[in-house]
Amino acid sequence: MTQQDDAVAALEQRLQAAVQRVESFVLEYRAMRARHQQLLTERAELMDKANAARTRVETMIARLKNMEQP
Repeated sequence: MTQQDDAVAALEQRLQAAVQRVESFVLEYRAMRARHQQLLTERAELMDKANAARTRVETMIARLKNMEQP
């Protein structure tokens, strides 16, 4: 092989390694986006549950206050 062939082969290897890294980053990015969406959904569900619990507690407090009044 000539020096130019060696340089081309080295460049091809570097390019292939870069392509593999990009593919790995794309997969990681997709996984992170999916996890982010899961977390957003979970957050919304937890906020709904917290609001429902708050409403129940406020209702119980109001009932207790009403029971205290003659």
